Amino acid sequence: MNARASGWAAALALLFAAAPASANPGVFSIDAMQRVVDLSDAAIAPDGSQIALVTSQADLAHNAYRDRLWTYDLKARRLRLVDSARSSYAAPAWAPAGGSLAVIAGDAATHADQLFLIASGGKIRRLTSASTDVEAFAWRPDGAVIAFVRREETPVRRGSAAYEDAFEVTDNDYLATDAPRPSHLWTVDLRTGVQRRLTRGTWSVADDTISWSPDGRRLSYLRAPNAIHGVDDRTAAFVLDVATGTSQALTPHSDYEDQPLFSPDGSRTLYLYPSDGNPAGALTAMTVDAGDRNDRDAARDLDRHVEDATWMPDGALLLKVYDVTAGPLYIQPLDGPARRVPLGDVVDAQIGTQAAARNGTIAFVGTPADRPNELYASLPGAPQPQRLTNFNAAAAQLRLGNVTTVRWDSPEGFHEAGVLTFPPGYVAGRQYPLVLRIHGGPTETSEAFFEPFYQLAAAHGYLVFAPNYRGSSNLGNAFESAIFNDASVGPGKDVMAGVEAVERLGIVDSTRICVSGWSYGGQLTSWMIGHYQVWKCAVTGAAVNDLVVDYTIADDIDAARLAFDDSPFVGNELPAWQRQSPITYFKDIRTPLLMLGNVYDVRVPIVEQYEMYHALRDNGVPVRFFAYPSAGHLPRGPVRLGDAYRRWLAWFDRYLKG
Repeated sequence: MNARASGWAAALALLFAAAPASANPGVFSIDAMQRVVDLSDAAIAPDGSQIALVTSQADLAHNAYRDRLWTYDLKARRLRLVDSARSSYAAPAWAPAGGSLAVIAGDAATHADQLFLIASGGKIRRLTSASTDVEAFAWRPDGAVIAFVRREETPVRRGSAAYEDAFEVTDNDYLATDAPRPSHLWTVDLRTGVQRRLTRGTWSVADDTISWSPDGRRLSYLRAPNAIHGVDDRTAAFVLDVATGTSQALTPHSDYEDQPLFSPDGSRTLYLYPSDGNPAGALTAMTVDAGDRNDRDAARDLDRHVEDATWMPDGALLLKVYDVTAGPLYIQPLDGPARRVPLGDVVDAQIGTQAAARNGTIAFVGTPADRPNELYASLPGAPQPQRLTNFNAAAAQLRLGNVTTVRWDSPEGFHEAGVLTFPPGYVAGRQYPLVLRIHGGPTETSEAFFEPFYQLAAAHGYLVFAPNYRGSSNLGNAFESAIFNDASVGPGKDVMAGVEAVERLGIVDSTRICVSGWSYGGQLTSWMIGHYQVWKCAVTGAAVNDLVVDYTIADDIDAARLAFDDSPFVGNELPAWQRQSPITYFKDIRTPLLMLGNVYDVRVPIVEQYEMYHALRDNGVPVRFFAYPSAGHLPRGPVRLGDAYRRWLAWFDRYLKG
């Protein structure tokens, strides 16, 4: 449910990588989707000469995604394949002096993600070999040592001891089979290969950003009380003295912190924190002075949800935020107003910690409205960025639906915005069926960029509306935090106000409207069909139908805890949780519903879908329910994902075209 932890916006983009072919040639179809290449993890060398990046593409024969590691030479304007022999690549990072590249990659020999070093000449060397994954790493400023995060290995038990396996249940999910082991900090010396453990304890290093101070004496990291995902809201930034092994808190806070990163001169540390310390609020960029723990909100005046942040070479901050229906970049000086980075036709930009070179060049993965993402570079003073790759040229040549932003006011006076995608070949004056795709999170944002589901549904002849409701991360702190104690009612009103705004355009056949969504989007879809009788059909995926059950057995108890004043089992809180749960209103649902879910999903346990299925079936409501025998929050692999979308769109077609 919690979009911050999950980072699952990228996973959703891949969710749409296989879908039914359209009868209309030249529009977005299954063949085009299977060719889409997803780019990620752009990292620019300190001298600005090269950019590393990862690409991923569907391998349908193995129901998997295959990664490749590339570099782009900015001077020669040449793309080079570095490696494709491993199953996955993540977080490539250049050595401080450039040349060498380190990366986390899947290793067949150990069946785990290991740390690899790629020399400037191309020679590849594995640096780690434990049975557990390397989760994050950082180069020491002298380039001689790399610090990394690795989960502790499970001790091997033999004989009868192998069955002494009871574990204490606390905030773990209901499918856990043992207590998760904590992650800790290590270093590896690149000359000798010697590894040194730096931290120990039952607490855990969060698999997030770790950062060296410029003098190489200290490491910043995130500490969680244990390794259970459900306590991810309790992460706090710490600084480790590498020589002594002692750690101290970096800030005055004890939780809700993220992405600590030393400044280029070591005088400050950047980290993300909820505005005004309100855990339901938008994330903002904080800086704390070295030594005195005095911190300040560097992006308060910007008042936008900060998704990612890093340092510019001059000590300003580079921020990726969400704004209305876009994901732009801002440069935020520590004193003074933020300025928006010119992005040309790019609607959304993704950055990492190595996004900015010493010469001020910014490397990012960007997505415009009319093609899938590509690699871009923004040069200092340039009026717009340069697109450097052309992986998705074929998709860009298709007849796509135009994408625009629709604005409206909510009943409570919020100025809201959503995304409307038109069918390819849209004819002015005609009225079209409307389908809704409600985003998850709830702290995510529907953006007016190339989104595969929007284009696929548009190719079926539908107007596709993706509303942003209160709780979304696109309009600042007040809007995002307005969902607190209002998990369904207020957001439902916002969605209906958005539908009315689209209808006022005079282009909607109001007798043919369907609503759909995944995760929290599924929750809101279930809510909408129980409270507004305007829908021809509905589709939910991994819907949060019962907030009490979700709190009790899901893996993200932190997200549920931040949505209400307290646990449903404390005081008189239970009625408030039940009032906001879609399952409470099952008797009011008459809309034909298709339900999709994952058997081993612990983010939204499938038992919540079983509840809704039997409630509707037993009352004669048309309902079908398909479950995929895989783990994860989405059906695992492109084949299963493709099947989910074939069923999803066929359900629309059945009720809107039948």
